[in-house]
Amino acid sequence: MDFKSQQHNVLEVERLNVSFGAPPRGVSVVRDVSFKAVSGRTVAIVGESGSGKSVTSLALLGLLKARRTVVTGDAARFTPSGGQTTVDLLKLDASQMRAVRGTAITMIFQEPMSSLNPSHTLEYQVGETLRVHHGATRRQAREAAIAMLERVGIPDAARRADSYPHEISGGMRQRVMIASALISRPALLIADEPTTALDVTIQAQILEELKRLQDEIGMSMIFITHDLGVVAEIAHTVVVMYAGQVVEQGTVADILQYPNHPYTRALLASVPRLERPRSSLEAITGRIPDPLQEIPGCRFHPRCSFAVKGRCDVQAPELESAGDDRSVRCLRWRELGAA
Repeated sequence: MDFKSQQHNVLEVERLNVSFGAPPRGVSVVRDVSFKAVSGRTVAIVGESGSGKSVTSLALLGLLKARRTVVTGDAARFTPSGGQTTVDLLKLDASQMRAVRGTAITMIFQEPMSSLNPSHTLEYQVGETLRVHHGATRRQAREAAIAMLERVGIPDAARRADSYPHEISGGMRQRVMIASALISRPALLIADEPTTALDVTIQAQILEELKRLQDEIGMSMIFITHDLGVVAEIAHTVVVMYAGQVVEQGTVADILQYPNHPYTRALLASVPRLERPRSSLEAITGRIPDPLQEIPGCRFHPRCSFAVKGRCDVQAPELESAGDDRSVRCLRWRELGAA
Protein backbone atom coordinates (compact mmCIF):
# COMPACT_ATOMS: atom_id res chain seq x y z
CA MET A 1 0.00 0.00 0.00
CA ASP A 2 1.24 3.51 -0.82
CA PHE A 3 1.06 5.20 2.57
CA LYS A 4 2.73 8.37 1.30
CA SER A 5 -0.21 9.08 -1.01
CA GLN A 6 -2.61 8.63 1.93
CA GLN A 7 -0.81 10.68 4.57
CA HIS A 8 -2.93 12.17 7.30
CA ASN A 9 -2.43 13.84 10.66
CA VAL A 10 -2.14 11.04 13.21
CA LEU A 11 -1.78 13.43 16.15
CA GLU A 12 -2.61 17.13 16.41
CA VAL A 13 -1.59 18.74 19.69
CA GLU A 14 -2.95 22.23 20.37
CA ARG A 15 -1.76 24.42 23.26
CA LEU A 16 -0.80 21.65 25.68
CA ASN A 17 -0.01 22.81 29.22
CA VAL A 18 1.39 20.79 32.11
CA SER A 19 1.92 21.96 35.67
CA PHE A 20 3.04 20.11 38.77
CA GLY A 21 0.66 20.97 41.57
CA ALA A 22 -2.72 22.68 41.41
CA PRO A 23 -3.13 26.43 40.77
CA PRO A 24 -2.23 28.93 42.08
CA ARG A 25 0.86 27.21 43.46
CA GLY A 26 1.36 24.88 40.52
CA VAL A 27 4.70 24.94 38.71
CA SER A 28 4.31 25.29 34.96
CA VAL A 29 6.67 22.93 33.10
CA VAL A 30 5.06 22.83 29.63
CA ARG A 31 3.46 25.94 28.15
CA ASP A 32 1.19 26.14 25.09
CA VAL A 33 2.94 23.39 23.12
CA SER A 34 1.46 22.69 19.69
CA PHE A 35 2.66 20.34 16.95
CA LYS A 36 1.42 17.58 14.67
CA ALA A 37 2.60 14.08 13.76
CA VAL A 38 1.88 12.80 10.25
CA SER A 39 1.53 9.19 9.12
CA GLY A 40 4.71 7.76 7.66
CA ARG A 41 6.79 10.67 8.92
CA THR A 42 8.89 11.55 11.97
CA VAL A 43 8.77 14.70 14.05
CA ALA A 44 11.80 15.21 16.30
CA ILE A 45 11.41 17.10 19.58
CA VAL A 46 14.78 18.61 20.43
CA GLY A 47 16.22 20.45 23.41
CA GLU A 48 18.45 20.19 26.46
CA SER A 49 17.49 18.13 29.48
CA GLY A 50 14.77 20.01 31.33
CA SER A 51 13.20 21.50 28.21
CA GLY A 52 9.92 19.62 28.73
CA LYS A 53 10.31 17.06 25.93
CA SER A 54 9.63 13.90 27.94
CA VAL A 55 6.96 15.53 30.12
CA THR A 56 5.06 16.46 26.95
CA SER A 57 4.98 12.85 25.75
CA LEU A 58 4.08 11.45 29.17
CA ALA A 59 1.23 13.93 29.49
CA LEU A 60 -0.20 12.90 26.11
CA LEU A 61 -0.24 9.25 27.20
CA GLY A 62 -1.72 9.95 30.63
CA LEU A 63 1.37 8.63 32.41
CA LEU A 64 1.84 11.50 34.87
CA LYS A 65 0.46 11.12 38.38
CA ALA A 66 -3.00 12.66 38.26
CA ARG A 67 -3.03 13.93 41.85
CA ARG A 68 0.20 15.84 41.38
CA THR A 69 -0.18 17.00 37.81
CA VAL A 70 -2.59 19.24 35.93
CA VAL A 71 -2.73 18.65 32.18
CA THR A 72 -4.80 21.02 30.06
CA GLY A 73 -4.97 22.01 26.43
CA ASP A 74 -7.27 22.79 23.55
CA ALA A 75 -6.94 19.29 22.05
CA ALA A 76 -4.71 16.30 21.36
CA ARG A 77 -6.57 14.72 18.45
CA PHE A 78 -5.47 11.17 17.62
CA THR A 79 -6.52 9.49 14.37
CA PRO A 80 -4.96 6.01 13.93
CA SER A 81 -5.61 5.88 10.18
CA GLY A 82 -7.51 7.80 7.54
CA GLY A 83 -11.24 7.33 7.95
CA GLN A 84 -11.03 6.03 11.52
CA THR A 85 -12.66 7.80 14.43
CA THR A 86 -10.66 10.64 15.96
CA VAL A 87 -10.32 10.73 19.75
CA ASP A 88 -9.04 13.50 21.99
CA LEU A 89 -6.35 12.01 24.22
CA LEU A 90 -6.87 14.76 26.79
CA LYS A 91 -10.49 13.67 27.31
CA LEU A 92 -10.06 9.90 27.63
CA ASP A 93 -10.66 8.23 30.99
CA ALA A 94 -8.21 5.67 32.38
CA SER A 95 -9.82 2.60 30.75
CA GLN A 96 -10.15 4.32 27.36
CA MET A 97 -6.52 5.42 27.50
CA ARG A 98 -5.39 1.86 28.31
CA ALA A 99 -7.18 0.62 25.19
CA VAL A 100 -5.16 3.07 23.07
CA ARG A 101 -1.84 3.01 24.92
CA GLY A 102 0.31 0.01 24.12
CA THR A 103 -1.57 -0.84 20.92
CA ALA A 104 -2.29 2.14 18.65
CA ILE A 105 0.25 4.30 20.50
CA THR A 106 3.40 2.84 22.00
CA MET A 107 6.42 4.38 23.68
CA ILE A 108 10.10 3.53 24.01
CA PHE A 109 11.22 4.80 27.40
CA GLN A 110 14.62 6.28 28.12
CA GLU A 111 15.47 3.99 31.05
CA PRO A 112 15.01 0.32 30.03
CA MET A 113 16.07 -1.18 33.37
CA SER A 114 13.30 0.66 35.21
CA SER A 115 10.75 -0.16 32.49
CA LEU A 116 11.37 -3.89 32.12
CA ASN A 117 9.98 -6.29 34.74
CA PRO A 118 12.87 -8.19 36.35
CA SER A 119 10.64 -11.20 37.14
CA HIS A 120 9.61 -11.97 33.54
CA THR A 121 11.59 -13.24 30.56
CA LEU A 122 12.28 -11.05 27.55
CA GLU A 123 9.89 -12.88 25.21
CA TYR A 124 7.10 -12.77 27.81
CA GLN A 125 7.38 -8.98 28.05
CA VAL A 126 7.78 -8.36 24.32
CA GLY A 127 4.78 -10.57 23.50
CA GLU A 128 2.56 -9.25 26.27
CA THR A 129 0.82 -6.70 24.04
CA LEU A 130 -0.24 -9.41 21.59
CA ARG A 131 -1.65 -11.59 24.37
CA VAL A 132 -3.47 -8.84 26.25
CA HIS A 133 -4.75 -6.66 23.42
CA HIS A 134 -4.85 -8.94 20.36
CA GLY A 135 -5.87 -12.30 21.82
CA ALA A 136 -2.72 -14.14 20.73
CA THR A 137 -1.98 -17.51 22.28
CA ARG A 138 1.13 -18.00 24.40
CA ARG A 139 2.83 -19.81 21.51
CA GLN A 140 1.87 -17.20 18.91
CA ALA A 141 3.09 -14.39 21.14
CA ARG A 142 6.39 -16.19 21.75
CA GLU A 143 7.04 -16.75 18.05
CA ALA A 144 6.23 -13.13 17.23
CA ALA A 145 8.41 -11.90 20.11
CA ILE A 146 11.42 -13.91 18.95
CA ALA A 147 10.98 -12.65 15.39
CA MET A 148 10.86 -9.05 16.63
CA LEU A 149 13.91 -9.54 18.87
CA GLU A 150 15.80 -10.73 15.79
CA ARG A 151 14.68 -7.65 13.82
CA VAL A 152 16.10 -5.26 16.42
CA GLY A 153 19.45 -7.02 16.46
CA ILE A 154 19.34 -9.38 19.45
CA PRO A 155 21.88 -12.15 18.64
CA ASP A 156 20.67 -15.74 19.04
CA ALA A 157 17.18 -14.41 19.78
CA ALA A 158 15.55 -17.82 20.30
CA ARG A 159 17.91 -18.53 23.20
CA ARG A 160 18.02 -14.98 24.55
CA ALA A 161 14.22 -14.88 24.63
CA ASP A 162 14.27 -16.90 27.85
CA SER A 163 16.72 -14.54 29.56
CA TYR A 164 15.76 -11.99 32.21
CA PRO A 165 16.58 -8.26 31.99
CA HIS A 166 19.45 -8.45 34.50
CA GLU A 167 21.16 -11.10 32.37
CA ILE A 168 21.73 -8.86 29.35
CA SER A 169 23.60 -5.61 28.72
CA GLY A 170 22.11 -2.12 28.85
CA GLY A 171 22.23 -1.80 25.08
CA MET A 172 20.39 -5.09 24.63
CA ARG A 173 17.78 -4.05 27.18
CA GLN A 174 17.14 -0.94 25.12
CA ARG A 175 16.67 -3.10 22.02
CA VAL A 176 14.17 -5.23 23.93
CA MET A 177 12.21 -2.07 24.77
CA ILE A 178 12.19 -1.14 21.10
CA ALA A 179 10.96 -4.63 20.16
CA SER A 180 8.19 -4.39 22.75
CA ALA A 181 7.05 -1.05 21.35
CA LEU A 182 7.07 -2.16 17.72
CA ILE A 183 5.48 -5.59 17.97
CA SER A 184 1.91 -4.25 17.85
CA ARG A 185 2.68 -2.25 14.68
CA PRO A 186 1.40 1.01 16.22
CA ALA A 187 -0.03 3.98 14.36
CA LEU A 188 2.13 6.28 16.52
CA LEU A 189 5.44 5.49 18.19
CA ILE A 190 6.89 7.87 20.78
CA ALA A 191 10.62 7.23 21.14
CA ASP A 192 12.28 8.94 24.10
CA GLU A 193 16.05 8.86 23.50
CA PRO A 194 15.79 5.27 22.18
CA THR A 195 19.41 4.96 21.03
CA THR A 196 21.18 6.66 23.95
CA ALA A 197 22.59 3.43 25.42
CA LEU A 198 23.67 1.97 22.08
CA ASP A 199 27.00 2.18 20.29
CA VAL A 200 27.04 3.97 16.93
CA THR A 201 26.87 0.76 14.87
CA ILE A 202 23.81 -0.60 16.67
CA GLN A 203 22.32 2.90 16.73
CA ALA A 204 22.51 3.04 12.94
CA GLN A 205 20.90 -0.41 12.68
CA ILE A 206 18.05 0.57 15.02
CA LEU A 207 17.38 3.82 13.16
CA GLU A 208 17.33 1.92 9.89
CA GLU A 209 14.90 -0.63 11.35
CA LEU A 210 12.61 2.13 12.63
CA LYS A 211 12.58 3.76 9.20
CA ARG A 212 11.94 0.42 7.49
CA LEU A 213 8.97 -0.36 9.74
CA GLN A 214 7.69 3.16 9.28
CA ASP A 215 7.70 2.69 5.51
CA GLU A 216 6.14 -0.75 5.89
CA ILE A 217 3.09 0.18 7.98
CA GLY A 218 2.87 3.96 7.62
CA MET A 219 3.68 4.52 11.29
CA SER A 220 4.07 8.06 12.59
CA MET A 221 6.90 8.71 15.02
CA ILE A 222 7.69 11.33 17.65
CA PHE A 223 11.43 11.11 18.27
CA ILE A 224 12.67 12.83 21.43
CA THR A 225 16.40 13.50 21.42
CA HIS A 226 19.22 15.94 22.06
CA ASP A 227 21.36 14.41 19.29
CA LEU A 228 21.11 16.59 16.19
CA GLY A 229 23.01 14.00 14.19
CA VAL A 230 20.17 11.55 14.81
CA VAL A 231 17.67 14.28 13.89
CA ALA A 232 19.34 14.75 10.52
CA GLU A 233 19.22 10.98 9.95
CA ILE A 234 15.62 10.19 10.85
CA ALA A 235 13.39 13.28 11.13
CA HIS A 236 11.20 15.04 8.59
CA THR A 237 10.17 17.95 10.83
CA VAL A 238 11.67 19.39 14.02
CA VAL A 239 10.19 20.99 17.14
CA VAL A 240 12.78 22.83 19.25
CA MET A 241 11.80 23.25 22.92
CA TYR A 242 13.33 25.44 25.60
CA ALA A 243 12.12 25.83 29.20
CA GLY A 244 8.76 24.23 28.45
CA GLN A 245 8.03 26.27 25.32
CA VAL A 246 8.30 25.63 21.61
CA VAL A 247 10.83 28.17 20.30
CA GLU A 248 11.08 27.00 16.69
CA GLN A 249 9.43 24.56 14.29
CA GLY A 250 10.07 23.62 10.69
CA THR A 251 11.31 21.00 8.27
CA VAL A 252 14.56 19.26 9.15
CA ALA A 253 16.31 20.95 6.21
CA ASP A 254 15.18 24.44 7.24
CA ILE A 255 15.97 23.98 10.93
CA LEU A 256 19.41 22.46 10.46
CA GLN A 257 20.54 24.67 7.57
CA TYR A 258 18.79 27.98 8.29
CA PRO A 259 17.92 28.20 12.00
CA ASN A 260 15.99 31.32 12.99
CA HIS A 261 16.08 31.14 16.78
CA PRO A 262 19.32 31.90 18.71
CA TYR A 263 18.78 28.77 20.83
CA THR A 264 18.60 26.55 17.74
CA ARG A 265 21.74 28.25 16.42
CA ALA A 266 23.50 27.62 19.73
CA LEU A 267 22.52 23.94 19.73
CA LEU A 268 23.90 23.50 16.22
CA ALA A 269 27.10 25.41 17.07
CA SER A 270 27.75 23.09 20.02
CA VAL A 271 27.80 19.96 17.84
CA PRO A 272 31.36 18.70 17.19
CA ARG A 273 32.33 18.56 13.51
CA LEU A 274 35.42 17.08 11.93
CA GLU A 275 36.01 20.08 9.69
CA ARG A 276 36.19 22.48 12.65
CA PRO A 277 39.40 23.17 14.59
CA ARG A 278 39.22 21.93 18.16
CA SER A 279 39.13 25.45 19.60
CA SER A 280 35.95 26.42 17.71
CA LEU A 281 33.51 24.16 19.62
CA GLU A 282 30.98 26.42 21.32
CA ALA A 283 29.02 25.87 24.52
CA ILE A 284 25.75 27.46 25.59
CA THR A 285 26.46 29.51 28.70
CA GLY A 286 24.35 29.03 31.81
CA ARG A 287 21.65 26.41 32.20
CA ILE A 288 17.93 25.76 31.69
CA PRO A 289 16.04 27.97 34.19
CA ASP A 290 14.37 26.45 37.22
CA PRO A 291 10.60 26.12 36.54
CA LEU A 292 9.99 27.95 39.83
CA GLN A 293 11.90 30.95 38.50
CA GLU A 294 9.79 33.50 36.65
CA ILE A 295 11.83 35.13 33.90
CA PRO A 296 10.52 38.39 32.41
CA GLY A 297 10.64 38.73 28.65
CA CYS A 298 12.12 35.94 26.55
CA ARG A 299 12.94 32.89 28.68
CA PHE A 300 16.18 32.36 26.74
CA HIS A 301 17.46 35.92 27.03
CA PRO A 302 19.79 35.32 30.06
CA ARG A 303 21.79 32.86 27.91
CA CYS A 304 21.35 34.53 24.52
CA SER A 305 24.31 36.31 22.89
CA PHE A 306 21.88 38.28 20.69
CA ALA A 307 19.65 39.60 23.49
CA VAL A 308 19.01 43.36 23.59
CA LYS A 309 18.66 44.92 27.02
CA GLY A 310 15.38 46.73 27.50
CA ARG A 311 13.72 44.66 24.83
CA CYS A 312 14.37 40.92 25.10
CA ASP A 313 14.33 41.04 28.92
CA VAL A 314 11.01 42.90 28.97
CA GLN A 315 8.79 41.68 26.13
CA ALA A 316 7.83 38.00 25.96
CA PRO A 317 7.83 36.88 22.31
CA GLU A 318 4.92 34.98 20.77
CA LEU A 319 5.32 31.97 18.51
CA GLU A 320 4.79 33.47 15.05
CA SER A 321 4.80 32.23 11.50
CA ALA A 322 8.11 32.41 9.65
CA GLY A 323 6.89 30.92 6.36
CA ASP A 324 5.23 27.71 5.20
CA ASP A 325 5.15 25.17 8.05
CA ARG A 326 7.70 27.30 9.92
CA SER A 327 7.38 29.20 13.19
CA VAL A 328 9.72 30.90 15.64
CA ARG A 329 9.52 32.55 19.07
CA CYS A 330 11.99 35.44 18.95
CA LEU A 331 11.67 39.23 18.79
CA ARG A 332 14.75 39.60 16.59
CA TRP A 333 14.54 36.61 14.25
CA ARG A 334 13.97 38.73 11.12
CA GLU A 335 16.99 40.96 11.65
CA LEU A 336 19.17 38.05 12.74
CA GLY A 337 18.16 36.10 9.65
CA ALA A 338 18.93 39.03 7.40
CA ALA A 339 22.35 39.40 8.99
